[in-house]
Amino acid sequence: MKHPSPVLQSLARLYAESKAGRTGAGQRDFLVDFKELLADAGCQDGDDRSMAIRQLKDLDGSLLFLEGPRRDSDIIHQVRFPPANEAQLFSLLESPSPTRRRELLAKQFSAASRFEVPERWREFWRNFCGDLAEAALRGNAIAPFSRDDLQGNAELLAVVPRLLKWEQEGEESLLRFASCVLTGNSKRLGELAAEGADGRHSGKLGAILDRVTGGKLRCIEDVGISQSPRFVLVHGPLRLLLQDEWLDLGKLRGPVRLSDTDIKHASRIETGALRCVTVENETSFHELAKLGSGELLVCTSYPGSATVAFLQKLTSTLEFWHFGDTDPEGFDILRDLRERSGRSFRALHMKWRSCAAGEPLKPAERRLLHTLMDSESMAAERPTLSQVLEAGNKGNFEQESLGRPNRKNWPFYD
Repeated sequence: MKHPSPVLQSLARLYAESKAGRTGAGQRDFLVDFKELLADAGCQDGDDRSMAIRQLKDLDGSLLFLEGPRRDSDIIHQVRFPPANEAQLFSLLESPSPTRRRELLAKQFSAASRFEVPERWREFWRNFCGDLAEAALRGNAIAPFSRDDLQGNAELLAVVPRLLKWEQEGEESLLRFASCVLTGNSKRLGELAAEGADGRHSGKLGAILDRVTGGKLRCIEDVGISQSPRFVLVHGPLRLLLQDEWLDLGKLRGPVRLSDTDIKHASRIETGALRCVTVENETSFHELAKLGSGELLVCTSYPGSATVAFLQKLTSTLEFWHFGDTDPEGFDILRDLRERSGRSFRALHMKWRSCAAGEPLKPAERRLLHTLMDSESMAAERPTLSQVLEAGNKGNFEQESLGRPNRKNWPFYD
């Protein structure tokens, strides 16, 4: 059919979206209201309607069945389409049938199961692809893959084994460079691994890595690929033991950036401070660093791998405090710090501060607050979180709203 009719195209699409078309498991005929079918095809009136009816009647009894009152064959209430005629309908439209599309999709996952991946993940990868092939045939969920984008699926299936090999080789590179090597495009890897609110690149690639590795790799940062160099910005009394020699950073008057590599290679990290204070915003961090208070200061929002590695190498006898914004995201950063570092962080100056012009909470922020209130790791902050919810706005939430520190030592503000 060189110019397939709109009404048959609509019938095919509606059938494909039905349970019978989607899964191939339907035993009953597919029924569609006649008026709804014409409306979907844009053939409600005039010549278009007459043409649609004529085309349907030509196929009545062979491909489909028109149903209405027996006494008047010109009245049509609904169209009945037997799933057994699926191949015939889609052949007429010169389009692959839902069954054929499911088969092609399953074949794509089955072929990917034979891709070369590191031995550590080989069985996991094969099981992952095998489960997807079975789900594709049955019309079940295959997220984050798409039923209608074989090319996009092929790209994801090709990139993941390369990422697993990258992780095995222990190479650490910046995102744009790795993207060029792995995809031939400096931006493509970042697009496939969209950045989340926590600054970690997960997206579709992260979801696949998580399932294949059982949660051991959840984003491309875990593979060794980062948006920017991995470091932690620190200030205060700090010594690192590197190759049997102590490096005393406490002699520096200004903040210093420690790379993830140096943190990992340091056999010991020591501090003479009583407290480790993480500070969300770099502006406030630098103001506190100028005081020379003797506290160990760490600048971090959602902590990256370097920050987590640094905190975990510090002695647990330190007091751990976090000074952050008091909006929902600020409290979520506190939760993330606690959970990822394993340190018992306490909140510093993180009380809701009223403001007549405070920004109203967005629906997503309200949902985040409710999630935080349900989190065991945020039990101490529940009264404050409840206060923010009741106020309905973020108040004076930024750290900078406290002004300059008015004390040169702990806790810096009265």
